[in-house]
Amino acid sequence: MTDAAESAAMPLRRFVFTTKQEDALALEAILKPADRGWRSLLGYAFALPPLVVLSWLTRNAEWPVWFASFGLIGLAAWQGARFVLRTERIRAARHHPVGAAEIEFSADGFKGTVGGIVIDIPALIGIRIETDDRRLYVLASGRPALILPLSAFSGRADMVAFAAAFEGAGRHSRSGAGAD
Repeated sequence: MTDAAESAAMPLRRFVFTTKQEDALALEAILKPADRGWRSLLGYAFALPPLVVLSWLTRNAEWPVWFASFGLIGLAAWQGARFVLRTERIRAARHHPVGAAEIEFSADGFKGTVGGIVIDIPALIGIRIETDDRRLYVLASGRPALILPLSAFSGRADMVAFAAAFEGAGRHSRSGAGAD
């Protein structure tokens, strides 16, 4: 495909926006949902040691004491697991650049700055697009994730259209890569 044909397929587009910490947290929620894998067992890790100690201390306790104990320990375990998962997600979100951004998109990829960090995602191949209600995420292996909030677009329909055009251009460039 020629340079003129590529630029016609993906016209130059400039985005000026600001990303916030909540955008990075939303990306982390997409990348690592809290209810998968070992994280789903985290509540048990908080609940089992106190239950063992409680059962050792109250060998002759009555049923109401046991029910109250299980309820309180279950609540504490649930809150402890939520705290640990939130802390983990906040720590991971610090790895995504946030702040004032100015990004240019062309057939060459994404180039610009986000929060003073230079973003250069060179080609359409190997880039994954994720969207939610208020954001578009550009994910490329070995590169910082690019988060485009809805405010970077003229509206939700524009964001969805851009994602669809981007996905279509990526598929077209992959199929045409071996043609030369």
